[in-house]
Amino acid sequence: MRTVLLTVALLGLAACGREEPSVPAAPAAAPIPSKPPLVLPPEAPDRLAFLDAGGEERLTLACEGGRMQVTVPEFERIGSEDRLTVGVGDEAFAFAADLQAPGEGIVAGGAPEADMLARLARGEPVSAVYGRQTVGPLQAARPATLPAFAAVCGGAPAG
Repeated sequence: MRTVLLTVALLGLAACGREEPSVPAAPAAAPIPSKPPLVLPPEAPDRLAFLDAGGEERLTLACEGGRMQVTVPEFERIGSEDRLTVGVGDEAFAFAADLQAPGEGIVAGGAPEADMLARLARGEPVSAVYGRQTVGPLQAARPATLPAFAAVCGGAPAG
């Protein structure tokens, strides 16, 4: 009997050092960053195409160095006409036509007015008049980029 008690006592002591099978713990949650990750805003376009109702590109606006360039490839040059008028919404804005520009169509440029940029940012329709030639109303090919384009064209950083 003594051996039985001694065996039970030894087994009890041996069981104290053993670990019981553990239940798998839930996976640790990912640590929460102390600040949000850096996400760079998409680069603002420096050129926008404007399309007619059929989806055909009819006019482009480009900005560089605070100057806007308007290109209407289908317009024919008129030697006595040096002004291209661009309508944005119900307001007209004049640009000086470059009759010596290479390529086809009319290219005009100048500093964009703040009102024009605000109207572009809101997505108002665009049209153009040169002499008796007209095009429009047109919509931006990528309307979501209009606010960024207007900001960059007006000299403000994008984003």
